[in-house]
Amino acid sequence: MSFVAEKDPGLIPQVLSVILDSCVNGVTLADPDIADMPIVYANKAFERMTGYTQADIIGKNCRFLQGEDRDQEERKQLRQAIDNSQPLEVTIRNYRKDGTLFYNHLMISPLFDANGKVIYYLGVQYDVTNQVKAAEEIKRLSESLEGLSRRTAADVKS
Repeated sequence: MSFVAEKDPGLIPQVLSVILDSCVNGVTLADPDIADMPIVYANKAFERMTGYTQADIIGKNCRFLQGEDRDQEERKQLRQAIDNSQPLEVTIRNYRKDGTLFYNHLMISPLFDANGKVIYYLGVQYDVTNQVKAAEEIKRLSESLEGLSRRTAADVKS
């Protein structure tokens, strides 16, 4: 979808910023033309999700959210997708400004200019911590129930 900027070309970025700030998902733009591909835009939802302010975010690479937790397969997948200018969807462990862990479902998409050159990487982030924890609890309860069923079956046989 394209916007026609005939009314006021300066108005579109302002309107888009208001729209993006009202989203529930975090939205970021990273610039591949600047060393270390820093974030050049982050919406209010990204600030709420991470606890970081605009001053903390702008100019930094998104990997700062991983803290010391660098041994993640998803990081390799992200690097490969960026190297190949491809979109990717992963869930990665990140850390809020206060140090608490959250699971970030991240979708990255390269944005191309008319000549096919990547001009930005769009990141859309969604905090899926509750879903991950619920899945872990279901797995734990299922394993516990399975163990209990085996013990009960063994007791019946004896």
